[in-house]
Amino acid sequence: MKKNFRKYIFLILKTAVAILSFAYIFNQLSQYKTTDFFRHLSYYELLILFIVLLLMFVNWSIESVKWKYLLAGIESIPFLKSIKAVFTGITFAIFTPNRIGELAGRVFVLEKQNRLKGVFATAAGSFSQMMITALFGVIAILFSKLNENNPNSLILIKIIAASVLIFGLLIYFNLKVTIRLIVKINFLRRFNQSIEILSGYTRKKLLYILVLSGIRYIVFFLQFYLLLVVFNVEIGFADAFKGIALTYLFSSVIPSFAIAEIGIRGSAAIFFIGLYSSNITGIISAVALLWIINLAIPAVAGAVFLSFALFEKKP
Repeated sequence: MKKNFRKYIFLILKTAVAILSFAYIFNQLSQYKTTDFFRHLSYYELLILFIVLLLMFVNWSIESVKWKYLLAGIESIPFLKSIKAVFTGITFAIFTPNRIGELAGRVFVLEKQNRLKGVFATAAGSFSQMMITALFGVIAILFSKLNENNPNSLILIKIIAASVLIFGLLIYFNLKVTIRLIVKINFLRRFNQSIEILSGYTRKKLLYILVLSGIRYIVFFLQFYLLLVVFNVEIGFADAFKGIALTYLFSSVIPSFAIAEIGIRGSAAIFFIGLYSSNITGIISAVALLWIINLAIPAVAGAVFLSFALFEKKP
């Protein structure tokens, strides 16, 4: 009886997420009048858009390889199953603060007894991606001139940013020590066995995960830069790096829902990329199209995978 009840709860949850995802994404897409935009694109610009779309598959394929690697000590899954899980995670992420639903969305493909461990493994991968975002963001801060009128405050910002990054990397590369401290917290003790999976990641493995996260970052940086080119945002590569890196850094630390990312990332992009270009319309257009390519399309794919999985025997 209890098992059947859980099965129906999972079924309702999957159905609700799939329906809401389709409804929201198509509502968002309907707000963009793309007919005139594509009509005036040159073959060169269409080629760039095609490359950006291909890079989306590269981006999420790298993430799938990373997740598969993180799960190696928990459950062996094929690449195709991993990429389906990643897309399903994006579908869940749309409706949760800071994409936290992505953790639960992915582990649905795992065996029931491995799901909680899978959540912590996924969290480790997210932490590595956050460290890379912080790394490039801090580099951008160190070489930027955000407040030339008050150099002392800028120096302080640079020192704080570098210190936070170093502290974060120390935690990341010393997960075993961090885990020993975490498991001492009373309400987390019941998760000891699942959390302990993190202590099995050696520094070599963590470095490999960090490298994969770095490659992912380069991919979606290139996507953003290429879209700025398509929308005629005149900006040098070095300035684009600083503007994009700061945009990603600040939009990643602001608590938000994935469905609100266009507004938050758009505002950050206007401020930081706007320091180097006055084409605000082009900047916002690049942000919006990047959201559609990197989140909306994968979320639709994830909703489709969810739809096919709705009536599976095993919840």
